[in-house]
Amino acid sequence: MNTTRRALLGTALATPFVKPLAAQQREISVGIWGGAQGDYVKRQIIPAFERDFGCKVLPEEGFTLANVSKMRATKDNPRFSVMFIDDLAIPIAKAEGLIAELPWDRMPAMANLYPRFLYEEGFGTALGISLGGIFHNTRVRPPESYAELWEPRYRGKLKLVSPNNTPSMFFLIVAAAIETGKPFAEAQYEIDKAFDRVAALRPNILNIFGDGIQAANEIAQGQADIGLVEYSKYIYPYTNRRAPVTMAFPKEGSFAGTNCQVLVKNGPHQDLAVAFMNRMIEPAVQKGLSEFALTSPPVSGITFAPETARWIAYPVEEMDKRGLFTPDWTYINARRAGWTERLNRIFSL
Repeated sequence: MNTTRRALLGTALATPFVKPLAAQQREISVGIWGGAQGDYVKRQIIPAFERDFGCKVLPEEGFTLANVSKMRATKDNPRFSVMFIDDLAIPIAKAEGLIAELPWDRMPAMANLYPRFLYEEGFGTALGISLGGIFHNTRVRPPESYAELWEPRYRGKLKLVSPNNTPSMFFLIVAAAIETGKPFAEAQYEIDKAFDRVAALRPNILNIFGDGIQAANEIAQGQADIGLVEYSKYIYPYTNRRAPVTMAFPKEGSFAGTNCQVLVKNGPHQDLAVAFMNRMIEPAVQKGLSEFALTSPPVSGITFAPETARWIAYPVEEMDKRGLFTPDWTYINARRAGWTERLNRIFSL
């Protein structure tokens, strides 16, 4: 008996304890962004959601094209449950069968969503709206027109956004507007005419940047005078902390940078994924996110103190007043690959 007991005890000590399957903590993976938005999601939104739902949320930072690629690569066996992407990619993800329609009946927070921020007939919602423009060191007088950036005085003093990033399409629209003299809404259809203009900017480009946060720091340090084109969500949090970098919006206009969320088709634990997406657009969560990242919320009924309101375009009437331009992404997406290749050839610095 003693031998048997010792053998059983030894076996028990050598075998790790495994929780019954039903008691194991459920997990979902969510593709998010970096920067102030991503930091707030990781520090404030996810921990509270985990406590409320008794689950684990695994965030993974990325950007729109990379996040779409992740969904493609795991389409047959989805790893992610929710993905953050820009508005331009929602039609692509829907057409490729990567995302699912949102269940309105399980997302009560959608009642406050502005209609313009529901995408593809219910396949995605906005999370935050940034202003798209140039950013500059505060000791530098910003140009009144984008056309000034082609002048010799800016030789080697500009940073240009990577062709892999969404705002590179804004830059092409700017170049087309300068080339044709037409407003953004018309110039976006004449980008093919603007590549000589694009190439003419090369002497003024110090380098290409892919990370808006790093670029903001480099501009603040004086490594370059001006960066174009980028979202205010990467710049204004530093401006608000008194770093010597801020945004400017030349007379041609400004762009709407709309960050969104989608439900990955057949992703793990769809009930948790839907609950997480609903949490992301609840007014209290949106208020905190907007105050931290200085982005405009896509939902109505939020009141901001003046120190926040000065940085954002809210409510929608203020967005319209500022003329935030949203491109025709269906048209641009069909041509983006070719344009990106041409940009890469021009700016192989």
